[in-house]
Formats: sequence, structure tokens, C-alpha cells
Amino acid sequence: MDDFSIQLEKRVNERTLQLQNAVARLKKEIADCKNIQTELHVLSRVFRNAADSILIEDLSGTIVEMNREAEQCYGWSREELIGKSVKTLLLPDRYDYAWQLRKQCLDGHEVRNWEGFRVDRYGRVFPTLVTAFPLMDQNDRIEFVATITKDATTLKKLESELRDSQRRLKEFSRKSIEALEADRRTVSRELHDSIGGNLAAIKVALESIAKKIFESPDEATISLERTILHLAETIKECKQISANLRPEIIDDRGLLPTIDWHTRQFKQYYSHIQIVQQIDAEEKDVPELLKIVIYRVIQEALNNAAMHSKGDAIYIRLKKTGNYLEAEVEDNGCGFDFNEVANRGDNMMGYGLKSMRERVEIIGGSFSLYSLPGTGTCIRIGFEISEDNTM
Repeated sequence: MDDFSIQLEKRVNERTLQLQNAVARLKKEIADCKNIQTELHVLSRVFRNAADSILIEDLSGTIVEMNREAEQCYGWSREELIGKSVKTLLLPDRYDYAWQLRKQCLDGHEVRNWEGFRVDRYGRVFPTLVTAFPLMDQNDRIEFVATITKDATTLKKLESELRDSQRRLKEFSRKSIEALEADRRTVSRELHDSIGGNLAAIKVALESIAKKIFESPDEATISLERTILHLAETIKECKQISANLRPEIIDDRGLLPTIDWHTRQFKQYYSHIQIVQQIDAEEKDVPELLKIVIYRVIQEALNNAAMHSKGDAIYIRLKKTGNYLEAEVEDNGCGFDFNEVANRGDNMMGYGLKSMRERVEIIGGSFSLYSLPGTGTCIRIGFEISEDNTM
């Protein structure tokens, strides 16, 4: 082979290698482009389908792109909102503050979870959490500003409900303490004025009898008999105070016998009032947690009716329908205007209607009162009971 042929073959080989390298580079560039296209496709899907509204604004604040959630959030279609100023979505009195935040983005900083307000197409103003950050071009110059906006209406509602719940809990705790202290004052007063006084009188009588027992046995015997009767009355009063605190019968026999017992006690003081029991539930239908609550409501409702209703009949109802337990006390008295009573802040009827309601609602029950002047009063409480007869 001559030199020319050798040189020609060498050139062909070099050119072939160059072409092979070029083809390899081209294949890599094609693969890189496909990867970039895939990434762009994924990012585009993320952008379009994101759960929060996203707007892309140019440096002047003009909207140049938006996702589907932004259309849903603001009520504008993509075609309608693109090209408008972002001020379209802001309250006029918040323009200056919003532009201060934009300036932070234009200075290269990110703003996270700014609490503000936005306005939709129909004028609805809603609270938002906004995150804004700059978007750079390939030369690291700020080209756009992206804002991600979360509608905080539900969050603000939950925060408000939480604050209300905390306020009600504090109020209930305060009232519980007040009620406990009131009960203690009542028991203390009864022990001091009634039991204490009686025991002091019995002590004096026994001391007197002790002096007479040898000098005047007959007179001492008569005095002792009177003292024994006085002591029996004191024991009876002590048992009554104990029953008012918590009747033993409710623990020993249950709610239904306790209702019977209490109505008999009630009739001793208010013999002119007829008590009608309409019981359509069994003892096993009432969870232990509810027994004392239902008893207390019935007890106080009876007292309220006797003291205020001027009626001559009271109906006590207890029934279980499916998984719902309901108790009701209704009288045929004069009734009252509940709003008027509530507005004047009357802690009426001893126990207080508000305290009744709170006692029932704190364990998940419902409380309702129906009354109008001349129509009587009905207090109704209800509880959802689970399959295993618990709350």
C-alpha cells in the first residue's frame, strides 16, 4: 500500500471516529432533552394540579400564569385573569403592604406564610396564607415572582371554634367551682344551723337529765324521751342532707327506683301537685354515667315547676328509641319567656337553666327548653347511646 492510501485510510478512520463521537454526543443531548421534557412535564402537572392556588407574576405585578386551583379559588378563568394586575385580587387598603412583601421577593428573599386577605371575582373577601418567592432566569436574574396562596377560611373557622371551646371550658370550670362552693356553703350552713344547733340542744338536755336522774327520776325520764325524739329528728335531717348530696338509692338500686323515691318525697311537700311518670325504658338502658345527670335534671326541674309554674300536674318521661335516650319534665303551669329571663341574667330556679344545660352538654348530650307564657314548660334532654350501652 502506497503512502497516499495509508494517509487516506488514516483520515477516514479519524473522520469516522469524529462522527461516532458526534453521534454519541447527539444521543446524550437527545436523552438529556427527553429527561428535561419529562421533568418539565412532571413539574407542569404538579403546578397545574397543586392543591393550593399558584400565580406567576412578572416584575410589574402582572399575572402571566396560574394553575387550576387559582381558577377555582378566585373565580376567574385562566384566560380572564392572565394579563391583569395582581392588585385585582387584593384589598385596596392592603396594596402598600403587599408591595412591601413583593419588594422583599424582588430583593431575592422568600416570604413564607404571610397572613393576609384576597378578593375573588364576586367580591368575597377571604383570609389566606401566602408564600412568595423569586424565580430566576439562567443568568440568575430575577425574572418572575411566584405566589402560593392557601385559603385559610376553614383554618380560621377552626381557630375560632377552638377559642370558643376554650372559653366555654374555662367558663364551665369557673361555674363548676362556683357550684361546688355553693354546695359546700349550703351543706355548711345546714350543718351549722340545723344539725349543729340540734346537737347542742341535745347536749344541754342530756346534761340537765344527768342532774335530775337521781333527784327526779320521773321528770328525767320525760325529758329523756323528748330528747330521744329530738335526736331522731336530727338523724332524719342528717339523712336528708346526705340524700340531697347524693341519694344512696341511685347507687344501690338504680335510676328508676330513685325517680320513684324522689317523687314520693316531693309529694310530701307539694301534695297538691299530681306527678305522672311515663317510663318507657329499663334500668339497663341507662348508662351509669347518665344516671346522676338525668336524676339531677329531673330533681331540679321538679323544684322549678313547684316554685314557679303555679301548675297542678307534672309529667316525667323517660324513653329509649333505638340508640337515643331521652328524658323530659313537663308542667301545665304558667310558662315564661326564656329570652326575657336570659336577657335579665336571672340565675333562676336555684340550679339555673344554664347550669342544667352545661351539665348535660359537657357529657355530649342535648338540652332543649320549650316554654311560652300561658303554655307551661317542657325541659328535654337527650343522649346518643352506643351499641354496648355506653356514651
